[in-house]
Order: sequence, then C-alpha cells, then structure tokens
Amino acid sequence: MVHWGGLDTLPSGTMVLDVGCGIGGSSRILARDYGFAVTGITISPQQVRRAQQLTSPEVNAHFQVDDALALSFPDASFDVVWSVEAGPHMPDKAQFARELMRVLKPGGIVVVADWNQRDDRQVPLNVWEKPVMRQLLDQWSHPAFSSIEGFSELLEATGLVAGEVTTADWTAETLPSWLDSIWQGMVRPAGIVRFGVVGLIKSLREVPTFLLMRLAFGAGLCRFGMFRAVRANVPTSEMLSLQLDDRLVRS
Repeated sequence: MVHWGGLDTLPSGTMVLDVGCGIGGSSRILARDYGFAVTGITISPQQVRRAQQLTSPEVNAHFQVDDALALSFPDASFDVVWSVEAGPHMPDKAQFARELMRVLKPGGIVVVADWNQRDDRQVPLNVWEKPVMRQLLDQWSHPAFSSIEGFSELLEATGLVAGEVTTADWTAETLPSWLDSIWQGMVRPAGIVRFGVVGLIKSLREVPTFLLMRLAFGAGLCRFGMFRAVRANVPTSEMLSLQLDDRLVRS
C-alpha cells in the first residue's frame, strides 16, 4: 500500500494522519519503517489506550480520540492522509471523503484501503446477495459499504482532488486472508486463550462471519478497493466557494 500510493519516495518526517487507526498497527509501521511522523485517530478511547501501550517511545506515532467525520485538525494539516478499512464504519461517506481531503495539504496524498461492495448501480444485488449483504453489515455493525466507483466519485466531488482519483481492486490479493485469519487463530491460540472463555466465544462467533466474507469477496459481491488522490493546490475555503458558486449557477 505504501509503494502503490507512492509514499516510499517521501522524506523522513513526513506528517501522516492515520484515520481509523485502531490499535495503531499501520501507524507504527509507517513511523518505524519509513520515518514518518504519524498521528493516529480513532473514536475509541480503549483503542487509543491499547495503541499507546503497544508503541515504544522511540517510535514517532501518537494517538488520540477523534471523529473521522469531524476531524479536529485545521485545513491542510498533513502531507499524507492514510486510512485502512475505516470507511465501512462511516454513516456519511461523502462527509468522510470531505474530511480526508480537507486536512490534506495542497500536493499531499490520500491513500485509502477499504472493503467495498459491487457497484449495484451497474449490476443490482440479486435475491441471494441482498440477505448476505444485510448479514455482513449486521455482523460488523457497519451502516453500509460503498462501491469503489461510488467512493471515488465522492472524493472527486469534494472539488479538492487534482486530476482523477486512482483506484485498484485488490480482491484477489486479499482473498486468502479470510481463511488464513481462521487458521491463525487455530495454530496461534495464545491471543484467544489470554482472554479466557469470553475471548473463545467471541472468536468462535467470528468464524461464520469470516466464511461469509470469503464467500462475498470470492463471488464478486464485495471488493477490496484501493484509492489514491492528490490534493489540488487550491485553499479549502476558496474551493468550497467555487463549488457553491457552481451550484448557484446550475440552480
């Protein structure tokens, strides 16, 4: 993902915002292996505490509670905005796209990896796909999956993207991970055992969901989408004014 996004050419000290950082895995890799100055945000105080526990003081990654739909950072704060599998959690995908682009500096790069569904505007969900999608959303407590095409359009609709959004479908590359996740829980059970009976029950409950995700991605109902966009060299306030003027003219 770093290489695909062109981030491996950026200098040490590049300021990165990891949106939806969880317990900080990506943040630590970006800081430790690439020398970036990383700020990870999540809406969960428990995840922030765990991320802080797992991060050595010499690793330049810091974590805080923040809302991805209303980021507390000023416009144009970061050189890179990075997000892995956070989009499905967002009830307002358009606002998520706007916030990702808003806090990015002109010329900066946003790189996103997400679970997506097939674009149902092109091929509507059939009779078996609808209940499968509903079950997946319920199991993961997600409001909805966007499509690769749909979220790309939302990024471009912010008016802050230079040129076009670059996308890729990494379904084939990530497909083995679903069954491997189950296998890893069997051959490396220490993490499950550590949390006792409750951890075991929760882990076993995940197995049918992982199998359903494997089915959905394998059958083309879901897709693993990659997104890369560069921020246009236009101040946020000026671009929003231009968008408003355009809407007024069209109305």
